[in-house]
Amino acid sequence: MPFDLGAYLARIGLDRIRPGIAGLAAMQQAQLRAVTFENFDPLLGRVPLLGVENIFAKVVERGRGGYCFELNSLFKAALEAAGFAPRRMLARVRMRGGEQAPRSHLILRVEADGQESLADAGFGGPGSLVPLDLAVREPQQAPNGTYRFIDTPASGEVVLERLDGGEWLQLYGFDTAYVTDGEVAAAHHLCATWSDAPFSSHLLLNAYRGDTRYGLFDRMLTVERTDGSETCEIAGFEEFAELIGRVGPKLDIDDLVAAWERLA
Repeated sequence: MPFDLGAYLARIGLDRIRPGIAGLAAMQQAQLRAVTFENFDPLLGRVPLLGVENIFAKVVERGRGGYCFELNSLFKAALEAAGFAPRRMLARVRMRGGEQAPRSHLILRVEADGQESLADAGFGGPGSLVPLDLAVREPQQAPNGTYRFIDTPASGEVVLERLDGGEWLQLYGFDTAYVTDGEVAAAHHLCATWSDAPFSSHLLLNAYRGDTRYGLFDRMLTVERTDGSETCEIAGFEEFAELIGRVGPKLDIDDLVAAWERLA
């Protein structure tokens, strides 16, 4: 079944795709701003289906979000439909797990205008809104922060870092090894079902509204603006429901109540 690029573009708020790196950047930023990173399905005991048609129905047609295996699989399919040739990589998130964490984050590398870039429209943390040049080791400025790549000879990985409060925060590490469908399926199943993975036992949400990023970990909400950030605890269900209704995916009331009960 052909990918409905027009419906995808309408979902992310683009009317056309520009060629080259400018078009790639516009697609990544538009998807990140329009589609919420969220793991309500794994939290509620449901393993998301990874077929592109399933993800398309969930995200594009029903207005839901998803997590990296869904969102970057959708992004990959859209890029291919737009004439790009993305390749998958698996990354090791370092924000909580460090160097020993499993490869549990799906990302893409895309060549455009002679530049090979890291493209990621499915990170549940403070990732870059635009693709980053994989050949550059100096800091790179994005609309939402400053990023850099560092090489780590001990692990053989390239690590993406973000400047945070004057210090470099490690986000995730990766290499360029070929990634198979089976590896993606295995990593996805591990993330959605393993009790030690955050997705089946904690709520993670990452959403952009204008220049403001909303990050939710269980009941702790971080609101990041251009002039700083603040963190507070969601006090009750009404506040939770209002937040999800404002920045989150389209959820029915039963799922919203069930998710809150997991967090209470």
